[in-house]
Amino acid sequence: MGSPYVSQGTTTRLTPADEAASSEAAYKNMERQAFHEWPNEAGFDGLTEHRGPIELKVSGNIPAWAAGSLYRTGPGQCKVEDTKSGTFYTSHWFDGLAHTHRFDIVAGDSSPGAAGEPAVRVYYSSRRQSDKVAADIKASGTFRSISFAQRTDPCVGLFGKFMSVFNRRPTLHNVGVTVNVDLPLFKRPTQPVVDAQGHRAASIVIGTDAGVMCEMDPKTMEPVDFPKHSKFHPDLKGPLGGAHGKIDPETGDYINYNLELGKQPVYRVFQVSAATGKTDILATIQYKAAFIHSFFMTPNYVVLCVPVAHYQWKGGKVVWEGNLHDSFKPFDPAETCRWFVVDRRHGKGVVAEFASPARFFFHTVNAFEDDDGDILCEVSDYPNRYIVDGFYYDVLLDRNGKATEFWTDSQLAHKSFSRLTRYRLRKKDFVKGSGGGGGGGDGGDAKLPAPEIVMEVPSPHSGDMPVINPHYRCRKHRYGYFLVSRALSTLFDAIAKIDTETRELLQWEGPRGHTPGEAIFVPRPTAATADGAVPDEDDGVLLSVVLDGANRTSYLLCLDARTMTELGRAECEFAVALGLHGRHVAAS
Repeated sequence: MGSPYVSQGTTTRLTPADEAASSEAAYKNMERQAFHEWPNEAGFDGLTEHRGPIELKVSGNIPAWAAGSLYRTGPGQCKVEDTKSGTFYTSHWFDGLAHTHRFDIVAGDSSPGAAGEPAVRVYYSSRRQSDKVAADIKASGTFRSISFAQRTDPCVGLFGKFMSVFNRRPTLHNVGVTVNVDLPLFKRPTQPVVDAQGHRAASIVIGTDAGVMCEMDPKTMEPVDFPKHSKFHPDLKGPLGGAHGKIDPETGDYINYNLELGKQPVYRVFQVSAATGKTDILATIQYKAAFIHSFFMTPNYVVLCVPVAHYQWKGGKVVWEGNLHDSFKPFDPAETCRWFVVDRRHGKGVVAEFASPARFFFHTVNAFEDDDGDILCEVSDYPNRYIVDGFYYDVLLDRNGKATEFWTDSQLAHKSFSRLTRYRLRKKDFVKGSGGGGGGGDGGDAKLPAPEIVMEVPSPHSGDMPVINPHYRCRKHRYGYFLVSRALSTLFDAIAKIDTETRELLQWEGPRGHTPGEAIFVPRPTAATADGAVPDEDDGVLLSVVLDGANRTSYLLCLDARTMTELGRAECEFAVALGLHGRHVAAS
C-alpha cells in the first residue's frame, strides 16, 4: 500500500472556558477584515452543470457503509448574461438560480481501502431546476416571479411598480432550498431499489418557503412537476409555507404548514399520512403573517414558533414589492415571538400558547418531550434580522466595499451571530391564548407564559445549518453539528460538533479559504435491538461539500462524527455551488 492518507484539515477541542476568548477573537477578525483573505467567489459565480456522471478522485477512506446518494440543493448561478437589458444580476443568495447536485458513493469490491474497508467510488452529477426562470429573465431582462429579496430596478417608478403587480409570472418557480425523500403521495414503489450505479430510486422533492414544491427525476434531476400544497388538501391554498417540512421518524407522515395571506392571515398546520395518503388539518391559526423557515415536531405535538419577521399589510406587500425581504415590518424589539403548540394525535388543535422576547431564526435543531411531558425545543436563533442582509451577493462577494460596510458596523455586525438555545415549554403552563379560530389573536402576549431558556451557547461555539443523527429526531439528543463563523469568511469557516451536556466543542477547519457546506450525518448501519434502542448517537460520518476558494475547486469531505477528524475526500476539478441543504439516501 502507498503512504498513509494525511488530512489537510485540523481538529480542535474547545471548552466553555474558551467561549469568551473565541468570541473576542471573532470580533477582532471582523475589525481587521479577515474576510478579504478568504475567497468565496467560485462558490457563487461561474458555475456550470455537470450532468455526468463524472468519477471523482477519492483519497483516504470513505466507508463502504456510507454508500448511497448525497443530494445537495440551493442557489447556483447568480447572474444571467445576454438579456435584453444586458447582464442581469441576482441581488440575494437565496434567489440564486436553483441547482441540485448528487454525489453517488458506490461500494467497491476490489482493492481494499484503509483499515481493511472496501474501496468506494464516487460519481458527481448536477442539474439546474430553474431553466424556465433563466429563460424568462433573458427574454424580459428582469425577475418576474416572487423572490426572497431581489432588489427592484430604481428606475421603475410608482406606475411601473403598479403594473409589475399584474405582470408576475407565478408559474415560474425557482425552488431550491431543501431535499425531501419519499414524501407521501410521491412514492413510486414500482421502481427498482438500486440502479446500476448503486443509486437508490426514491422520489425526490425539493422544497422552498412557498406553497409549491419541485418534484424531480431522482436520477437525471430534471424537474418533473411543480405541485402546490393543494396537492395534499384543497384548503392548503396559501402562497407560503415551510421550507423544512418534517417527516415523522416512526410513521413516515409528512407535517408542514401553509400560510394564506389576506384580511386575516391563516396558518394551516397539516399532516399527510404515509399509510393512507390522507391529509388532516391539525390546526387553523389566525395570527400575524410572518416568515417561518422551520418549526418543531415531537411525537405528540407540532410547535410553530412565529419569529419577529412579520409582513406588512397582512402579507399583501409581498405582491407589491415582489419579494419577501422588502415586505417585512421593521424589526421591533418590543414585539414577541408567539409559540403555538398543536396536538398531533387527538384532534385538539392548538393546546397551548407561549410568548418570548423578540428573536429571529432560520433553523430549528430538534424537539422532544421529557418524562414530565414538557417540550424541549432547540434552535439556532439571532437577536434580530440583520443576518439576512449579510446574504446579499454584494456582501458575500465583497463587491463595492459592501462586505467591509456590513462586517465593520460594530453596532450591527455583532448582532449577526447566532446562539444555540434550548427552550422548555412546561406542560403545567399549557394555557391556550385569547385568539379565535384555533388560537392566535394579535393581543394577549403579556398574559401568556414564557418558555424557559435552559441552555444558551454563543457564537462562534455555536452556528447555523444544524444537523443531528437522524435516529434521534424527536428524541432527546446530546450532539449537534453546525457550520460556524469566526468572521474569517463572509460565510462559514468551520464545522463544529457541540456536546449539549458538557458544552464542549470539537471543531474541524480546513486551510484558509476552504468554506464548508452543511454537514450531513450518515449513521453507521446497525442491527435492530430487541428493546428498540437506537445506536450510539455519534457513530457515523459527516459529509460536507467544501469549496477550495483559492483553487476554485470543491471536494466531498468525509469526517468521523465522533472525533471530527477527516477520513477521506472525493475531489472535483471544478467548483460546486455553495448551496443550502441536502439529504443522504442510503443505497440499501
